[in-house]
Amino acid sequence: MIEHFSHGYATLPVAFLVSMTGSALGLLLAKHARRHARPARRALWLLLAAFAIGGTGIWVMHFVAMLGFAVRDARLLYDPWTTALSALIAVAVVACGLFAIGLGRYSPARLAAAGTLTGLGVAAMHYTGMAAVSADVDLAYGRGSVAASVAIAIAAATTALWLSWRLQRASTMWLAAAVMALAVNLMHYTAMFGVRTDGAAAAEPSGVEAADLVFPMATLTAVVLLFLVFTVVMVPTDEELRADEHLSTLQRRTTDRPVAGRKPPRY
Repeated sequence: MIEHFSHGYATLPVAFLVSMTGSALGLLLAKHARRHARPARRALWLLLAAFAIGGTGIWVMHFVAMLGFAVRDARLLYDPWTTALSALIAVAVVACGLFAIGLGRYSPARLAAAGTLTGLGVAAMHYTGMAAVSADVDLAYGRGSVAASVAIAIAAATTALWLSWRLQRASTMWLAAAVMALAVNLMHYTAMFGVRTDGAAAAEPSGVEAADLVFPMATLTAVVLLFLVFTVVMVPTDEELRADEHLSTLQRRTTDRPVAGRKPPRY
C-alpha cells in the first residue's frame, strides 16, 4: 500500500511554506532585475531568482513532500547523484524561462513558449527525482496523472514567469507566492497520487535512506536561503532610491544657493 503522508500531514504545510518562501524571494529578486538596464546585471539577478524559485520553491518542496512517501512493507532508497541532478534541472529550466522573459522583448507568445518549456522542465525535474527512488517493488505511473501533472506544471510555470515580469508591489508578492506554492504542490501530489506498485522489482534497491539526505539538504537550503534573504534585504528599494535622489537634489540646491547678505567674490 502506498502512503503519501507516512509521517502524518506535517510534510504538507512544511512543503507549502518552503515553496512559498522560495517563490516570494524569487519574485523579489526578479523585481530587482527589472531595475537594471544592462543585460549582464539583469541576468545575474535573474539567476539568483532561478535559485530561489527553482531550487527552493520547487525542488526543496519536492524533496520535503517525498519524505512522506512510503510503500508499506517495502524498502525505498535514493540515489544521491540522480537526486542532485533533479535539483540542477529545476534551477536550469527556471533560469531559462526567466532569461527568455527578462532579457528579451516581452510578448504573450514569448511568455507562452517560455512557460511551456519551463513547465516541461519542472515535470522532468519531478520524474527525474522519482527516477532516483530505488525500491524492492516496481513503481508505475498512471498516464492520466502524468498528463495532468505536466499540464499543471506548464500552467504553474507560465504563471510564475508572468508574475516575475509584471508584479511591482512587494506587498502583493506574498499572495502571489502563495498561489505559486499552491500550484507547485498541486502538480507534485497530482503526479504522486498516480503512482502504483507493479509487483516485485528484479533487482535489490541501491542508494541511501531519505533520512540520510535530510541533513545535507537542509544545510545547503539554509545557506542558500540566508544568502538570498541577505541579498534582498541589503539592496535598497525603489522608494529608498527615490528618497536618496531627492535628498541629494536638496543638498545640491542648498550648496549652490548664495548666502543672504554676502556678495559674490570679484575676480
